[in-house]
Amino acid sequence: MASFPYPFRARACLPLTLIAAALAAVPAVATAQTFPDRPLKLIIPFGAGSAVDTIGRVVAAQVSEQIGQSIVIDNRTGANGIIAAEMAARAPADGYTLFMPNDGIMAANPALYAKLPYDPLKDFTPVTLTSTVPLVLVENPNFSAKTIPEVIALAKSKPGSIDYSSTGSGSAQHLAMEIFIDAAGIKMTHVPYKAMAPAISDVVAGTVPMMFSGMSNVIGFVKEGKLRVLGVSTPKRSAAAPDWPTIAEAGLPGYSYAAWNGIVAPSATPPAVVARLHTEFAKAIATPAVRDKLASLGFDLVGSGPDEFGALIKADVARLGALVKKAGIQAN
Repeated sequence: MASFPYPFRARACLPLTLIAAALAAVPAVATAQTFPDRPLKLIIPFGAGSAVDTIGRVVAAQVSEQIGQSIVIDNRTGANGIIAAEMAARAPADGYTLFMPNDGIMAANPALYAKLPYDPLKDFTPVTLTSTVPLVLVENPNFSAKTIPEVIALAKSKPGSIDYSSTGSGSAQHLAMEIFIDAAGIKMTHVPYKAMAPAISDVVAGTVPMMFSGMSNVIGFVKEGKLRVLGVSTPKRSAAAPDWPTIAEAGLPGYSYAAWNGIVAPSATPPAVVARLHTEFAKAIATPAVRDKLASLGFDLVGSGPDEFGALIKADVARLGALVKKAGIQAN
């Protein structure tokens, strides 16, 4: 029998663990090199026309153009975003199914519900923070309290007498008002709705006097005189409506809140795929046409990296969780 040279025999005796590791890395490398080679899906936890849906569709359309693959929008509404979050968390971790949550779903829900079918810190891999969203406190023009100081004075004289609407317990609109209530030292009555359209419609009709809302949902009503602006939730005025005062300016110093939304993938999505996704979404967010369109609707575009977005999620799980518990907010 012919003998083999020593170097060959040495290579043949490589530990099986090293061989297995090398073989396991091949699919990941191949995936990263070819990704994406088919259409993607973006799960949005709110209905068409909502603030998250609006930014999701605009950004996804730009990313689709960049990568040469379509991105299918899948609106999965209901249960404070739990239905959509569970669906996204259970999807294959290959980068082809993405999820666009907001701070309520990722940071408030864990405190609202004793048991969730998803863990915001363990079941998802952050891709990018797409935007922060200033909310605006609006009221029916016929409501008697026409300024923030007047609202606070009325609420103090008649605790619980002022109703406000939202799209549900733990929603961005609800959290914004609870921060307002806490800062002002007052009591108001929460009237939760299942969707944005009826919540706003009842404020326009005067059935409920006021609410917080994303700017894109109320700009038209304000221009038509059907809603009155009391203030914007962020520390600085919005470039989309520079004549609208901040809540801090209008009578509640120190008030500050901005909702946010972003892109996440199922946990265990290959890092190289996550990096590619972040690159494409950040590029789309930086595109002038995208920025101009969304800025006019009140979105402050960000495009931060996975690590920075992950740190924000972790911080808000603690911050908003504490708010939910302090305010005694319960799921509706």
